This record gives sequence, structure tokens and C-alpha cells, in this order.
Amino acid sequence: MPRVARGLTGLVMLVLGRTLDQVAMLDFDTLISGHGPVLTKAEFLKYRDRTAAIRERVRALNRERKTQEEITGTLIKEFNWGSGPAAGNIPGMLQELR
Repeated sequence: MPRVARGLTGLVMLVLGRTLDQVAMLDFDTLISGHGPVLTKAEFLKYRDRTAAIRERVRALNRERKTQEEITGTLIKEFNWGSGPAAGNIPGMLQELR
């Protein structure tokens, strides 16, 4: 069973991507996670792909030397992600994804 990452700070965003890839290789119809809704495999794959897209978008914007505020605004606009509790993850992601 793959090791499960928690949160999106520190090196966890990179580990999370690898963990989600490992879970995707498993044969399952339904995923019951510790948090969030029950997902079908197709729904899980969409979640994994969205998480990867957010990670790569943060990495690209960070390399363009965008400010945290600019990156947060882009994530909210493009992914509807980065406000509320998710906002607390962005500083760690910026340090990690240079």
C-alpha cells in the first residue's frame, strides 16, 4: 500500500503527486479516503490530474517570479483553489516548487 501524504506544505506536494500516482496503479472501483468524499476511480483520477496541474502551475508562476498574491489570484481564477483553508498551503508550496 502506498504511503499517504498529508497536507500540501514542505516537500509534501511532491510526495503527494507520487503517492496519488501509486494509488492510481491500484485496482479499485471506489476510494474511501480519510477526508473528503467517496470517489470512483475516474473521479480519483480527475483529482490526481487537477492536483498535478495546480502543482505545475505554481511551479511555473514561481519561476516567473510572480508574487504570492499573483499566484494565489491565478490559482483561484484557473482552479477555484487557493482561498480559505487552502491559502495556508501556498507559502510552503512556493518554497518547495522553485
